Amino acid sequence: MAMNTNHLLPGHGTFASPPVASRVDVDHLLAGVDKDPELATELIDMFQEDLLSMLANLQTAIAEEDLEVVNRLAHSLKIPMGLFGATDARDQSHKLELATVESEATSTSVLEEMFSGLRAELNEVSEDLQRVQFAKP
Repeated sequence: MAMNTNHLLPGHGTFASPPVASRVDVDHLLAGVDKDPELATELIDMFQEDLLSMLANLQTAIAEEDLEVVNRLAHSLKIPMGLFGATDARDQSHKLELATVESEATSTSVLEEMFSGLRAELNEVSEDLQRVQFAKP
């Protein structure tokens, strides 16, 4: 888990109250948006707005054993996690995505267990994202 060390430089991201460890790599996020803090903030806001509905939809798809929807939603979660540098959440999203195409891992109980871990990790990422602030240039 990376932590931003450039918090005094204009335009770089910081945490409102720096966590001991963060699941978000602010420098990685800024690099992915060409160091545009406004765009980074927009992407964080969009993710935060969509997270609860995505998790609810994912939980429903697992309960209904709709592997196609589980696969699509897990993939949709993996993308922003990569952008945010949230490697644990990205990896868990990827494992859930792969589990939908592996016949031995498609039992509902296995998917529910994977989802439980992913949901907990995403909640931690969401909390870290709430603390991200960008310096005014």
